[in-house]
Amino acid sequence: MAAVVALDLSRGGLRGVQVDAPYTARPKISRFAAVDVPDGTVFDGEILDQRRGADALKRLWKAGGFTTKKVVFGISNRKIVVREVTLPTPTGPRRRSALRFAVEGQVPIDLDDAILDFLPLRDVTVKGEPHEEGLLVATVRSSLESTVTAMERAGRYVDAIDFSGFALRRLLPAPQRGAQAIINVGAATTTVVISAGQAPQFARIVASGGDDATRSIERALGISFAEAEADKKARGLRGGAVSTRDVEAETVLRENVAGLIDSIRNTLNFWTHAHPELPVSSAVLTGGGSRLNGLAAVLNRALGVPVEYGDTMSAFALSRSVRGADLDRWALELAAPLGVTVGAKTPSAKAASAKPASAKPAKPPRASRAQKAQKGGTR
Repeated sequence: MAAVVALDLSRGGLRGVQVDAPYTARPKISRFAAVDVPDGTVFDGEILDQRRGADALKRLWKAGGFTTKKVVFGISNRKIVVREVTLPTPTGPRRRSALRFAVEGQVPIDLDDAILDFLPLRDVTVKGEPHEEGLLVATVRSSLESTVTAMERAGRYVDAIDFSGFALRRLLPAPQRGAQAIINVGAATTTVVISAGQAPQFARIVASGGDDATRSIERALGISFAEAEADKKARGLRGGAVSTRDVEAETVLRENVAGLIDSIRNTLNFWTHAHPELPVSSAVLTGGGSRLNGLAAVLNRALGVPVEYGDTMSAFALSRSVRGADLDRWALELAAPLGVTVGAKTPSAKAASAKPASAKPAKPPRASRAQKAQKGGTR
């Protein structure tokens, strides 16, 4: 049976999930493992230290007993640009190569060092000529080189890479009515995707994430990053500080989170101003940074819409071997990489796999048994 390993790369460690029968209507999670990595190995979703990264990948495969060398992962970092664009409808076999010329001047990236993808959403006519409106995603090609090289050094290879925003939309159940915002709070960035039905309509990457809140505590208290991370998780946004030290830590944490929430709210307001006929009526939280105690409740008040945690496992069957594993602990972090395995694998997924150089706020969920797979989207 075909299989891939959906990989989550974070500053503190690697998480891998083996998905059997990926890109089908019935993917199945059969194995899971997590390993720690030394500080400096990974940053913003990229493997920076290839030697240590390759070693960590080998340890992860051994710990999980993975039976495939194929890897998939999602990307969403500060080097990615997402734009709403209108392009001439391409024809013929050179559709992808024509994209580079069609978007010249529309993204602040050197197109000679860029990976481009375009998700068409609707057909329009401009001056009598057929065009497509959609979402353009561009990233720096060289930013993936170190990660892909580390995987190759470990004897693994990339089967598919996708923009995390698209992967999240495919993974999570579509909204029943109105527009929905998926808010994935990562370590260094927060991805906001607004969709109507199963199709993403708008996406923004906010240059702030869970690590920013941790660093604010680290600086305020003069402690290590690891100590600040533990303090953040224990403290949350519950309030009630008494000592001078706790008041200071609580203040900087709340100020940092307030800045992130303002950016998220501004993103939703921008969408609503441009599309008053389709305001955001609900929001879903994913990503490791969303585990901050009290964040869902604060977002609920700030956005004025119901906020709940995403059920990231509902698209999968679960084998008996992983039901007692630690998978549920990392369910929110694994949302984007798991989303890459959902839906039919498209030509753009294969192209991306080439080596670059060439309501009531809920509690964070536990893994649940699959009900049905969500289809659609591009890679």
